[in-house]
Amino acid sequence: MNTDRSFFDKKLIVNSGIVLVFSALVVAVIKGAESIHVPYIVAVLSAIVLGFVEPRKGWFLALLQCVCILAGYFLFTDLPESSAAQELENFSLYGSLILTFVASFLGGFIKRALRTQ
Repeated sequence: MNTDRSFFDKKLIVNSGIVLVFSALVVAVIKGAESIHVPYIVAVLSAIVLGFVEPRKGWFLALLQCVCILAGYFLFTDLPESSAAQELENFSLYGSLILTFVASFLGGFIKRALRTQ
């Protein structure tokens, strides 16, 4: 194992670009979803991919994705007019953030488990 690598290496920077795409996708799904299931599935799948591509630094990518999702939702979208739609979006938004961290660790765990076989 190479211990002289810096934290912000080329692979992490490239994968940060993937985070932007996934974050935009999650925000778009949150805005268009009629239930919480689809945003949760998209958030989980994207975070598993992030954990899989960066098994040791996936937590950073998950944190970055959460920040991008929040920024994208609050800066680039309009709040719904009805309170029911607002509650649905809030539940989808904050649930997706929590699931992003959990699934990122899961993706990293899967990658490390596959390496040992």
